[in-house]
Amino acid sequence: MKHLVCLGVPIGLLVWLLAAFPPLYRNHLEPLRFPTYPPAMALDIMSLGNRELASTLIFYNAQFYFGEKYAWRQEAPEYQRLFVALDKATDLDPRNMDCYYFAQGLFSDIPPAVPVLNRLLEKGMRARPEDWYLPFFLGANYYFQLKEPAKAAAYMQKAAEVSPDKEFFASLSARMLYQGNQTAAAIAYLEAFIKETNNPAVREKLLRRLHALQGIFMLERGVAEFSATKGRPPRDLDEVVKSGLIDAMPADPYGGTFYLDESGRVYTTSKLTETWNNHDNSHQDQQPR
Repeated sequence: MKHLVCLGVPIGLLVWLLAAFPPLYRNHLEPLRFPTYPPAMALDIMSLGNRELASTLIFYNAQFYFGEKYAWRQEAPEYQRLFVALDKATDLDPRNMDCYYFAQGLFSDIPPAVPVLNRLLEKGMRARPEDWYLPFFLGANYYFQLKEPAKAAAYMQKAAEVSPDKEFFASLSARMLYQGNQTAAAIAYLEAFIKETNNPAVREKLLRRLHALQGIFMLERGVAEFSATKGRPPRDLDEVVKSGLIDAMPADPYGGTFYLDESGRVYTTSKLTETWNNHDNSHQDQQPR
C-alpha cells in the first residue's frame, strides 16, 4: 500500500503540473506535421487488397493529428494536407462515411474550401445513394456558404427521397426554391409531395407552406404584369391591388404581411416560419412564459 502511495504522489504531481502549466510543456514539443501520402493508386497497391482498412487508418491519423494540433497544441492545422488525405482515403473506400462527416466539420466554414469539399461529398453521394446526410451537407453548403438557394433546394430534394423525415426536407426544399426565385417550381414540388403524404398533421403543415407560396406567386405575377403595362415597377403591393391586376391582398397563413423589397421581389414578414400564434389555442397553457 505504501508503495502505491509513493508511486501515486509523483504521478499526481506530474499530472497537476501539466494541467496547470500546459504552455511550458507545449513549448518543448517537436513540431507536428501531417504526413503527405502517395497517390491513391500507390496506396491501393500498398494496402495489399485491404482498401477499407487503409482508408480507415488514414482517417484516424487525420483525426488524431487534428485533435492534438488544434485542441491540445492550439496551433493552426495543415488544412490542405488534411483534405488531400481525406480525398485519398475516400478514393480507397468511397463508402467511408467517417471521412465525409469529418470533412464537413472541418471545411464547411472555410469559404475557399467549400467548392472542393462539395466535390468530395459528391463522391460520397455516388457511393452511398441511400444516405441522406450527404445531400443534406451539400444543400447546407450551397445555401449558407455559396448563397445558391436553387442548387441547395435540388440537394434537399434528393435528401427528401431517402430520408425518414421526408416532409421536413420537402418543406425546406420548397422554401429554398422560392428564395432561388423559382416559386412556381416550389409550388409544383409541394403539390406533388402532398399527394403522397398520408399523415394529417404533416399534410396540414405542408398545405400551409403551399398556400403561402401560392399567395406569393400570385403577387409576383401581378408585379410582373404591372411593370409590363405601366412601364415601371410598382412602388408597393398596395399599388398592384389598386390597379385591379389582383382582386385583393392574399393572407399569409403564417401571420405575416407580404411586401416588396428594394429589388422588387415579394417577401413576407413571417419569413415562412411558424410562430406560437400558429398553434392551436388549446395548447396555450403549454407555451413557455
